[in-house]
Amino acid sequence: MFLKSPVHVLGFFILHSLIPVTMKHILFPLLVIATLSACEETPVASNIENNQAATISQADTMLAFLNDQIIQSPSNPDVFLERGRYHWSKGNDFNALNDLDAALTVDSTRADIYLERAELYYESKNFEAALADYKKCVNLDATNTLGLIRLATMNIHFRNYEEAIQQLNLSLQQDDKLSEAYYLKGRIYKETGDTLLSASSYQTAIEVDPNYYEPYVEVALLYAKAQSDLAIEYNTTAIEIRPRSIEARYNLAIYLQETGFKDSKRYEKALSQYTKIIEIDPNNASASFNTGFVYLEYLQDYEAGIEAFTDAIDLLPNYTQAYYNRGLCFESLGNKTEALKNYNTALIIDPTFTSAAIAKGRVLSE
Repeated sequence: MFLKSPVHVLGFFILHSLIPVTMKHILFPLLVIATLSACEETPVASNIENNQAATISQADTMLAFLNDQIIQSPSNPDVFLERGRYHWSKGNDFNALNDLDAALTVDSTRADIYLERAELYYESKNFEAALADYKKCVNLDATNTLGLIRLATMNIHFRNYEEAIQQLNLSLQQDDKLSEAYYLKGRIYKETGDTLLSASSYQTAIEVDPNYYEPYVEVALLYAKAQSDLAIEYNTTAIEIRPRSIEARYNLAIYLQETGFKDSKRYEKALSQYTKIIEIDPNNASASFNTGFVYLEYLQDYEAGIEAFTDAIDLLPNYTQAYYNRGLCFESLGNKTEALKNYNTALIIDPTFTSAAIAKGRVLSE
């Protein structure tokens, strides 16, 4: 579902916190060696062992081939680059980094190799080294759009917003269909408090790429702040794009429960989203807690609330608020003994929990 909607109404709303952006690997081609062999019927266990042995053999053959290429052409940076890619694909970052270093020793003018090494540094959480290599990449090739976007992302990380905007604009001069560049501009405007430009940039990212998940989530948050039901549409589209997204489902459920006054059926729809989240992630204590909250606060189904809060406590034994809310459920059912137990447990975990202290005093005074 592709949505187009006005954004000018959103300018004065406070933004939610950042959704962190995950860096994407560059997909690197690797040399492929195909081997064919005839197979006879064997037991399943033997087939698995044979397949594993074949995989190891192919890997050894590939590495031997790459090693031989380096011996034959030690002054060719591409052979070191290929072996570095191979090591990286196998999770051997140390050897991959050594090969990328060697490639740059042979030819220090290769922007593409600096970009790949920067990606490896970033994956290893060596952000300062990654930033340095992204800079080298774009200094050598000012038209490298991926390098510009990556450098902008790093500058956003370090809150160098002006530099990031410049780099994103340069990337868009090369290609005005870079949806990630528009999305990142939206992040910058969001962080600097310009809601109108933030929304506009996210909308442009969606127009360029209607299947781009992240801007749908961000725009949905803006509309949720505005109490606009377009939040439902944008979150629903995000879920269609990424069905196992907990984030979009959670945001949708929160909006539905908070606007249930418009339509009481929204409470059940919110519960349905929390149920789906728990199916995707059985250890999601927040979904269990919010399920209990809907039953307690909006539906007054205290038995169901107790069950949901108990699930949350089973997942997080020190979930203070869950003990307190479970106590409210018991108190609403007239079970003062169990209510008091829950309030006491909440206070043991957090002696400064004022609401639990007040609830305890209320039960004791009755």
